[in-house]
Amino acid sequence: MVPFIVPAKEKVLLKIGEAGITPSLAPSEFDIFVWNVYKGQKAHIFEKDFRQLGGGKDFIFLQEAILDQRMPKIWREDFPAYEWHLAQSFHYKKDLSSTGVAIGSMLKPEVVDFIRAKTRELFWLTPKLTLFNQYDFDGQKVLFVCTHVLNFVTLGAFTNSLYEIAEKISEFAGPIVLAGDFNTWNFKRYMIMRSIFRDLGLEHLDLDDDGRVLKLDHVFVRGFDVVKARVHHTILSSDHFPLEIRLKLAASKEQKKS
Repeated sequence: MVPFIVPAKEKVLLKIGEAGITPSLAPSEFDIFVWNVYKGQKAHIFEKDFRQLGGGKDFIFLQEAILDQRMPKIWREDFPAYEWHLAQSFHYKKDLSSTGVAIGSMLKPEVVDFIRAKTRELFWLTPKLTLFNQYDFDGQKVLFVCTHVLNFVTLGAFTNSLYEIAEKISEFAGPIVLAGDFNTWNFKRYMIMRSIFRDLGLEHLDLDDDGRVLKLDHVFVRGFDVVKARVHHTILSSDHFPLEIRLKLAASKEQKKS
């Protein structure tokens, strides 16, 4: 018997909290925190790390976020000014908790959307999702994309899932941040990923203090200048290290001419 339920398309997106800052008042620099949180399974150390590292960030990108008895409580109590959007991958039948990708921010998105990979994971048959939050910063449309890419599938299925993400991104002309867990556990996957998003004009960020052996988590940007990009390689509360990025909206061609 399958231990989970995949929600209908109209029930995938869920919002928790209400942002109090309009994007027109947003700063030109953004602190972004990216982390596969391992469903918060190491609860005795996870909560402290999450509060400490996520606190004060303009955007928090989570993979394997989980709506159980603890994580939404942290969101509401420790990040009360944040609005969280979760794209739910599936619900566990045993307790109805759900897991997926999430973006939290003190800024309110103009549009929230998602895509679900057409192929499911082998053995578990669970889907993987990508969340798209679009913001309007005083007339400048900016897209933030949080993804968790297929893991236990053929190289062809992995590649097709990246093209699905790329196809949706290609519809957007403005600045973009694409980040998350890409499951690039071999060189072929890594190079395919780099090639697909390079063709869309996205820059892959090299990260400081990168002590990772397996580099599964990545950040791509377009239309941003990179101020800081690092890995917290001493964190043990997940099976993934958190990434911390500071970006500045690049001046447009018109601004540079004036």
